[in-house]
Amino acid sequence: MRITSLCGAVVLMTAMAACDEPPAGDGVCGYDEVEARSAQVNGGLLNGGLLNGALLNGALLNGGLLNGPNGASDQIQLKQVNVQGDGAADDARLEGSMLVVTSGQGEELAGLELDDAKLHFEVKEGGTTRQKLLKILDVAPLAPGSDVWVYDISLKVDSGGWGPMCIDSAGEPTQAILLADVWNPGTGGRMPPAASSVTFACRDTALAKCVEWGYRPWLADLHEVHQACTRLVRADYCGDGVSHTQQGTVIHVLDQLGIQGVDPDLQFVVEAEWGPDGAVCLNASNMRLGPQTLSCELPACGTPFASGGLLQSGKIVGVP
Repeated sequence: MRITSLCGAVVLMTAMAACDEPPAGDGVCGYDEVEARSAQVNGGLLNGGLLNGALLNGALLNGGLLNGPNGASDQIQLKQVNVQGDGAADDARLEGSMLVVTSGQGEELAGLELDDAKLHFEVKEGGTTRQKLLKILDVAPLAPGSDVWVYDISLKVDSGGWGPMCIDSAGEPTQAILLADVWNPGTGGRMPPAASSVTFACRDTALAKCVEWGYRPWLADLHEVHQACTRLVRADYCGDGVSHTQQGTVIHVLDQLGIQGVDPDLQFVVEAEWGPDGAVCLNASNMRLGPQTLSCELPACGTPFASGGLLQSGKIVGVP
């Protein structure tokens, strides 16, 4: 059982800068179980510039080592999993956002059964080997009936004390959502797939926020939509990893799938339309923080979704 991890904005097991859920009661494709939180403002969605905030971000549940953002010098190897005092587990995998572990006795444990499980990592950072221990304090669905699972995780580094693995934008401990992809913290792009890779995506960052908005990347038809969402959340117009927004900016989000629809309580103007590699069109006068200098040139947006974009972002200009 091996895992390779990312730290801070590193790639593997990360959660992008995200913090809100879609409105309750959308009633589309099973997303009506997602409950609105205080981060939801008049139906608008909050966004920010942080891709992920986990202190252990990229790993492999089984198989070889994953290289960190600086190449082979940064690696995380999962050495052992202990579940419910039963000793080392024999296997671990991710099903959707649910961690499934096979105990030494051949019993499969998942969901609430993984409370108090410990994951032992050996981390090589810049030539230094460190021991990191994760303890799952609590596991719960995001909302009753949801297929999104959130993990309250504590982290211990070497002989230090325990502390939260994830911190939100207010400096408070928050949960993580486990994702089966790995992201490059510098570019914001997904790294080539690796067997059993996993990212701990902290809530209140883009990777997790897009899941909570309804874009589950483990569903084939939403895999690319989730990646497009991570660009939208961070206003990464050029797809180069550079954010052009700030935490807490309220925007309007729209897709053609019925997951996020037009909010009748908001007045907005179209900012941009988005694909996995960044914006595919942009109305520069409607950029959420005002016009900014970019490293790329993008055409203006015309008829909604004529650009081929998967998502549309809007700058909120008033409430009717």
